[in-house]
Amino acid sequence: MTDSISSTAQVSTPLEFEYNAIISQYISYFNELRDAGKKRFIERTIHFQSIKSFSYIGMEERKEVPILISAAAVQLTYGFDKYELPFFKNIYVTPDAYLKTGEKEIFVGHVSPEGIYIAWKYFLQGYSDCTDNVNVAIHEMAHALEHESFMDEASVDKDFKTDLAKFSSVTGPAFASAIVERKSYLRSYAFTNIQEFWAVSVEAFFENPAALKQSMPGLYGTLCDILNQDPLTADKILPK
Repeated sequence: MTDSISSTAQVSTPLEFEYNAIISQYISYFNELRDAGKKRFIERTIHFQSIKSFSYIGMEERKEVPILISAAAVQLTYGFDKYELPFFKNIYVTPDAYLKTGEKEIFVGHVSPEGIYIAWKYFLQGYSDCTDNVNVAIHEMAHALEHESFMDEASVDKDFKTDLAKFSSVTGPAFASAIVERKSYLRSYAFTNIQEFWAVSVEAFFENPAALKQSMPGLYGTLCDILNQDPLTADKILPK
């Protein structure tokens, strides 16, 4: 889907007003956008939700759930032309942390070929506290975006896979240093493997962009390039 929104566009339809009201209650990133940016964000959220199947495991369907989960995906991919994550047609929502079949560990979200799983309790916690660098929705969408680029290269922006491939080499020194020194601005889970380093870095990028930029400027700049956006700017999207 290609956006065709002028610089003077405004949120105008009843459906857009409804989405605006819900998203603005939870996502500060959205509130920082100019009016045209908000319209672009909302139109993408409406479309993203329309092409996904949301299933509720152990909880009742709620209007705001698919809207906000779709908005989290749009936040991550806001700088891209291709943002639909078409490989992942199904999104599963649980009320709380859960056990995966065959696993002993408790999960609050994960990505698999079957779809994207998110625990709603932890989704809300992620957006209610922007000081802990923990946001399960952004984390899982970052994993989904990475998987998408390997499943179908044509479904992501042409530069994304190339830029992502450079991520491990560019950030390798920071990754290795933190493991050796056992100290980093990023939470310790980042150093499980390079995939988690990517997802946790993206969480910090959106949760505390100024702090990440100050603490790890090289990583911050790399993420700006990969995601084609800078959360510290009003328009977010970087000029190409």
